Amino acid sequence: MSDIGGYAWDYNYFFDTNHTVYSQWRGWQWVRTQLLLALPHLIMDHRYGSQYDGPWSWVTLNGYTSALLADENPETYPILYPSLHTDKIAANFMLPGNFELRLEHFASMESIPGFIGHQSERFSADGGLPWQDHDIRDFDLMGFPYSLLANVASSGCNLIHTMIGARDLQEYYLLPERTLQLWTYWLQWTDKHLEEIRNSIPFSNEHNWSLMKLNGIDGFLFLFNPNYIQEHRMIRLDGQLNIKSSTRRGYWLLSEIYPEQKYLQLIEYNQTLDFLLDGQSATVFELSFISTVSKPIVVGVSGTAFVANKNILMINGVYGEAGTQTIHPIFVIMPDEQMIETVVLNGKEKIFQQVKDLIILIDALSFPGQYLPRSAQIINNSIIVSDLLLQQFIERQQEYPIHWTDDELNEVAWLGPHRLLLFICIINPDDRWNVTAQINNITVAVHKGYNTRDTHNRDRFMGFYLDLTNIVEKPNIEYSLSLEMPTLDPGLFQGLFLENIERILVEA
Repeated sequence: MSDIGGYAWDYNYFFDTNHTVYSQWRGWQWVRTQLLLALPHLIMDHRYGSQYDGPWSWVTLNGYTSALLADENPETYPILYPSLHTDKIAANFMLPGNFELRLEHFASMESIPGFIGHQSERFSADGGLPWQDHDIRDFDLMGFPYSLLANVASSGCNLIHTMIGARDLQEYYLLPERTLQLWTYWLQWTDKHLEEIRNSIPFSNEHNWSLMKLNGIDGFLFLFNPNYIQEHRMIRLDGQLNIKSSTRRGYWLLSEIYPEQKYLQLIEYNQTLDFLLDGQSATVFELSFISTVSKPIVVGVSGTAFVANKNILMINGVYGEAGTQTIHPIFVIMPDEQMIETVVLNGKEKIFQQVKDLIILIDALSFPGQYLPRSAQIINNSIIVSDLLLQQFIERQQEYPIHWTDDELNEVAWLGPHRLLLFICIINPDDRWNVTAQINNITVAVHKGYNTRDTHNRDRFMGFYLDLTNIVEKPNIEYSLSLEMPTLDPGLFQGLFLENIERILVEA
């Protein structure tokens, strides 16, 4: 018993009709208090039922309440937003609960529970127990970052892991190194940013979280788009986000730190910003005040800069999304007002203007190629992909070379992340519908996705999707899609979206 780190209990109910509920709750508090006094290092995991007891039941007892404020098995909670990724479904169910705890119950961040990943269903179709079968692969590689960041933002003091890729030897040993690096980075990030996490607060809705330092100037914005359609989200930098106006001299900068790392623009208090959020995406931004500049800072794009031969400004490593153009002014903040005669960006000379310590590029930058954002929408039933996207899938299979079974690829949407999937996004879909598809007049299989690994429950139906991996094999060629679906009420059909895409970055 000397090595025990904590206690967990489930289903706390007070059924003694001879005593009041309060007296029973008070007695249970006494039991836990005595346990904590005897072993003050313990962490207490208060499970189902404790969410009804209020934040004073958790914060004084070194623990947190029940994750999701409900049962944690995927066959028991609803799909609030259509998705082919079980980790995103779980995260989007967790966020409203953590929003409620923080704003409606005034819970401290120390008592708000996390839920990283997802649990496998309780029972398999044959009545077996999936959590006892160690050969069941269930890790959602492409949905995991969304889940991890949702937990960092809304429950950063209690990063409860419900899934690790360790039930199958291939899944365990072949987990990509960059996934492990991402995982490790954000866990360590929470250790370094406890001040911001303790001040975390949702604003407007459960998909916006502000994590600011007490100074109200430095901090982070975690923004989530649970829908597949890209969204322009307008956010005002004011007190609602725990942001304060600065009177110091220097540069107040907004930067993106996930999925890319780059300074975006100068900001000021009460300014309204337009954030373009990809479908089904998590994006993290940092607000930082810089009073002293020790080396050139590139703003508006990625990249680094240095001065060569005393008056030539070299800017290297400038990348952007294929098929886009920069929307923010591009400039470099210099350590002093040193005169610059030439600016060279990625090896090409650029026209610029110098205003004191700012080197401002005159022209916007364009990034060649086809624009395919995360969850790219298909327009006019025409599918065209780039060679860079096809190469992305090849590289993902090489870095995650699991030998998937036919059942896994045909039955589980979030496995086989090397696949190009097309999601038919419908709100409240019904798996009894007859949906058929053709590509270039050839019939293709329409798959049904469920938020369970094996058991197919109609109430946990994600929606219909196509596996285009072995169909759309050539870049820059139009593939024509035709669908036969039931007539839907207005607003239910959200569109057609390509899945498993990461940002495609190219040089300017």
